[in-house]
Amino acid sequence: MSGIAASILLIGDELMAGEIEDRNGPYLADQLTRQGFRIRDIRFLADDVEGIAAAVTEALRACRLVVVCGGLGPTSDDRTTEAVAQALGKQLILDEEQWERIRKIFSLLRGEEPPPGNEKQAKLPEGADVLLNEMGTALGYVARQGEDAVAVLPGPPKENQHMFEMQLLPWLDRHMPDRSRWAARVFRVFGLPESEVGHRLSNLETEYRDLRVSYRFHFPEILVKLRGDVEAEDRLKAASADLEKLLEPHLYSTGEERLPAVLGRELERRDLRIVAAESCTGGLAAKLLTDVPGSSAWMERGFVVYSNQSKQQLLGVPEEMLKQHGAVSEPVALAMLEGALERSDAQIGFAVTGIAGPGGGTLGRPVGTVCIAWGDQDRSQVETHTFYWDREYNRLLSAWMAMYLVYQLVLGRQSG
Repeated sequence: MSGIAASILLIGDELMAGEIEDRNGPYLADQLTRQGFRIRDIRFLADDVEGIAAAVTEALRACRLVVVCGGLGPTSDDRTTEAVAQALGKQLILDEEQWERIRKIFSLLRGEEPPPGNEKQAKLPEGADVLLNEMGTALGYVARQGEDAVAVLPGPPKENQHMFEMQLLPWLDRHMPDRSRWAARVFRVFGLPESEVGHRLSNLETEYRDLRVSYRFHFPEILVKLRGDVEAEDRLKAASADLEKLLEPHLYSTGEERLPAVLGRELERRDLRIVAAESCTGGLAAKLLTDVPGSSAWMERGFVVYSNQSKQQLLGVPEEMLKQHGAVSEPVALAMLEGALERSDAQIGFAVTGIAGPGGGTLGRPVGTVCIAWGDQDRSQVETHTFYWDREYNRLLSAWMAMYLVYQLVLGRQSG
């Protein structure tokens, strides 16, 4: 794919040391690609003036746009603006209007003047265009060198992404309009390995050579992305329809919504409420469901029954059943589901019991064995799965599998 070359520089000793996870690089790369830029590279840099300045200088030799993130705070280790000015050969000038804005923020929030150091946040390379920060004190800006530009954004993801969308994108539309625009469609797949997804779509990639198909393993799902010129909307629409057929029934969403939100929407549409009974997942599935805004409309309650005693007391699982079959068994999973439905006002639900690991497995029931029951008052089903990940991933995959099975059941109600 062609496009205006762009480089992304991510600044921070914490990033270099692995102390914090980068969330700006992937976001900016995706957004800039959609806007017709071709990402040349993404680099991590320490809070070092000489290193940052050298990287900016090098990037400008190959790119018309350089996006720099981080290092705009008030402390001594925040040195990005000094480095950018050095790279461009510009003086740092105090923007009196923005300094007054910072002072007002401190006055309103803390009733006092900014502490020493904050004034540096209002110093910008001479001639830079200000990008207002509506969520903090760190100013963003764009400094130009001929037709090239260095856009500097704050490091905190919320500030960074808000400024990119509300400030930098309009600037790019005004000053770099000569670029092709790319449309992207995201397809979310659960229950297939990445290799199988690629195999199913191999002929589609051949048929639609003018589009780009890319894959990303984002545990526990696979993301498939279709990209093409915005002028090729008919081709994107046709390829999307073919892709959906090829990935049925594992394709559960076309967009940004993940499984908990998609399931919740379908439950609300049918005026259904759900209950969760969880052993090995320890309430993780209920947590994922209630992370969705508005989940009170369809999430009835959840039971965390980790011990055998709690399974008996809270869900009425018979003691003899636990002794005969063990806690990790299909009869117990079904009994947990039945008890949860009887003890709630939910119309549909699921139950999960298993061995997440790393210990607790046996020859007959190895680590990763998980029994999942799902259904309603009239019908219920149960399956046993064996997952081969670590404890964290086994628990997450178990929760997703339970939600996915309920999702399929809900769709089955619609289709009969």
